[in-house]
Amino acid sequence: MTSLIDPGTDPQPPDSAARARTAWVAGTLERFEVPLTAYARRLLGDEHQARDVVQDVFLRLCQQDRAVIEPVLAPWLYRVCRNRVIDEQRKARPMNSVDSAVLDATTAHTVDVDAPAETHDQLAQALAAVSTLSAPVQEVLRLKFSHGLTYREIADVTGLTVSHVGVRIHEGMTILRRRLAGPPRVAALSDGGVR
Repeated sequence: MTSLIDPGTDPQPPDSAARARTAWVAGTLERFEVPLTAYARRLLGDEHQARDVVQDVFLRLCQQDRAVIEPVLAPWLYRVCRNRVIDEQRKARPMNSVDSAVLDATTAHTVDVDAPAETHDQLAQALAAVSTLSAPVQEVLRLKFSHGLTYREIADVTGLTVSHVGVRIHEGMTILRRRLAGPPRVAALSDGGVR
């Protein structure tokens, strides 16, 4: 009996290297898809565009050498995502500003619903204060605190120096502390006077 399939075209089972690469990409997708989509959505203000950008990021990851990318995986993913967002914004001139309501809605999903109301109020105040900062300062703060990147990784993503990242984070935190502290308190003296 002859085979109906040409022996030269028999599909070969994937070798162990191909399986390992597929598992690596799938693991990376599982770990980074949600945070990258949130990052892109914050920059673009559009869920569908953000998903398209992230899909493209992972397609580009599939074309990369794992040995080269793996040591710098997180900053590489965020940098490619940021560059794709910039490309999308250029195509859509004039640039759309980021809607603070979208920022608040996408960040607020991480809030513990059982937390005390005071915690929710504090988070809402903090998010409102962050949304008043300049876009470059917002970006570095979000990459640091929402996405957990190091200063070096943020520098790799944004193209800034590590020192400049530190300056922007310090600037943002200083402004946030001032805005969230409220009006200065007046200390009462023991004799009832005011200092």
